[in-house]
Amino acid sequence: MNDNFINEYFGIGIRNGKTPENLGVLWRTAQNLGATFIFTIGNRYAKQASDTHDAVKSIPYFHYDTFEAFYENLPKGARLVGVELDENAVDLETFEHPRRCVYLLGAEDHGLSRKVMDKCHHLVKFKSQKSLNVAVAGSIIMYDRNLPKPRS
Repeated sequence: MNDNFINEYFGIGIRNGKTPENLGVLWRTAQNLGATFIFTIGNRYAKQASDTHDAVKSIPYFHYDTFEAFYENLPKGARLVGVELDENAVDLETFEHPRRCVYLLGAEDHGLSRKVMDKCHHLVKFKSQKSLNVAVAGSIIMYDRNLPKPRS
């Protein structure tokens, strides 16, 4: 019998993404690195040329108009992990990824708002002099999740 509180899964998405190219690259990486679903909050984009694997047709894609609508629909038992350069964020090198979680990234120019960060169960960051392209940041997070590290 499957028990959703033992099995692992993760979703990843962007709030108010700036460019459709970034979203397509993130989707392609998410499919390759084992995401269960992808999503957008605010800005929504259709088919992306940079999504050469057509991930949006291979794994579930969800869109939410607002953060509140997204937050109300988090999967039961999933932890929300915000990815943000913030003094309260845990370094990715020591972060124990939750077994069931949703990674949320903000656009490069604005990141995640304080209101959104306050709703996250975890905040994570990685060493970087300045902010990175959102698709690159998401790819680093998913790569780290696939390393043989303890889960929380």
